[in-house]
Amino acid sequence: MKQLLGLLLVIVVAVAITLMAQGNGGKVLIFFGQYRIDMSLNFAVIAVFLVFLAFYIVMRAWRASSQLPGKFKEYWSNRKQNALLKANTQGLIALITGDEQGAQKALNQASKTGIETDLSYLIRAMSAIQADRFDVAEEILNQEKAKVGEHSHALVVLRGKVALSKQDFSGALSLLEAMDPLATKLPQVQRLRMLALIGLARWQDALVQYRACVAVSALTNGERNEALQRIYAGLADSAGQDASKMQNVLSNAKPVELENVGVLRMLAIGLMRSGLITAARTLLETALNQHYNKELLPAYHQVAVLEPRQALPNVERLLDQQPADLRLLELAADVCEREQLWGKAISRFEAVYAKQPSAHLAGKLERLYQSANQGERAKLWREKLNAHLQNDRQLA
Repeated sequence: MKQLLGLLLVIVVAVAITLMAQGNGGKVLIFFGQYRIDMSLNFAVIAVFLVFLAFYIVMRAWRASSQLPGKFKEYWSNRKQNALLKANTQGLIALITGDEQGAQKALNQASKTGIETDLSYLIRAMSAIQADRFDVAEEILNQEKAKVGEHSHALVVLRGKVALSKQDFSGALSLLEAMDPLATKLPQVQRLRMLALIGLARWQDALVQYRACVAVSALTNGERNEALQRIYAGLADSAGQDASKMQNVLSNAKPVELENVGVLRMLAIGLMRSGLITAARTLLETALNQHYNKELLPAYHQVAVLEPRQALPNVERLLDQQPADLRLLELAADVCEREQLWGKAISRFEAVYAKQPSAHLAGKLERLYQSANQGERAKLWREKLNAHLQNDRQLA
């Protein structure tokens, strides 16, 4: 409807102009020296309009032609940028999916654009590191185009990973410590620094760095457990047989760190090595009473038999809570044997033997019956021990 009304309006205007022009008898005279040009006023108006229109078209064409090189250059630049973006996207997808060949292909495509940035090289280097191809990653990171860009901190992180893969812990630490102070607070930088300190056996510094990593959630659960066990094993080894140093290690341990079974084992070993048997026993008893864990029983067994009288009440209490645990039952039997409680020791060893018969237990029961002056029973268990040994030889 609007188009029809517009057409009618144009027709009306055209008719009106035509009628006005028919009744217009005006003339226009133009003199050039001795020459003159006669024309009607209507023709002059139309001629002026056409000249103006032609001039306008020529000016627009000239302006458009002057902008053509810039637009052409912008077109090719945009085309290259789109190609680079596509190559980097493909490289990132290859990194996520673990497609090593796809990552290399993406880097080659980015290089063909002639405007590739350091991002293309960082993505390719990350892909190589993910595939444990650290030599390839190092070669990529050493290229000049990988070093120039806005992602220098990411470049240092990748270089640090490559250095750690070569066990160049000093080199990795030097790279990280040379970074901007703000960049050193990044989670991955703190994680790499902790690994470098562990590799250099700087255990106290590594523990401080571990706690900083935990504060920023820079470690997975598996990495936390492994790092914490290695650090406390190193601290215990460095303390050696020095009781004061080992006591200092124990006092500096945080409660949340003492919930780790591996840490408890390392501390118990270090305390026993330095002669702090009571401290090791107390440490393990506290942990077992708070959260009973079968994995702690071997370490607790070692200290309990060294202080049987002090350990017996706690062992009895644990056995009441876990009567079906054969390891704990055997531990209770060993403690009773050390305290010369022959009856309890025999009954508990026999209970374990009933469910898990072995030469080891038969030998213990023979020895216990001999200590209790029960020769006939000792002879019976000697025969069972020989039977076990005979079966073991046949199996061998």
